[in-house]
Amino acid sequence: WWPIVTPITTITFCAALQYYNWVNYRQPFGATISILALGTGKWIAVYSSWMWWSNYPPNFVMPATLIPSALVLDVTLLLTRNWTLTAVIGAWMYAALFYPSNWPIFAYSHTPIVVDGTLLS
Repeated sequence: WWPIVTPITTITFCAALQYYNWVNYRQPFGATISILALGTGKWIAVYSSWMWWSNYPPNFVMPATLIPSALVLDVTLLLTRNWTLTAVIGAWMYAALFYPSNWPIFAYSHTPIVVDGTLLS
């Protein structure tokens, strides 16, 4: 469920900070700031909860990459300067770019290997 739930839940934080930055400061980088803050908190949780507490390798519990999606959302607001177009076009692109931007993270687990003469994929 992570390709569906993650963009829906994270775009609320992006929209709130983007609205605050745009109305008060006319700066269109609220989504990027919120995603960087959420990513930093997630990495702290991964290292403190998984690696230090249970000695589980952090590359198995990596957080999702949302930075390209947040940049597209911010650029949409910067170019259109319109809340409606940002909500329709930017939010759609935010969700559509989420899954492809995480492909490099999982690329290592999609390579076939040979173990004891048997091909595993």
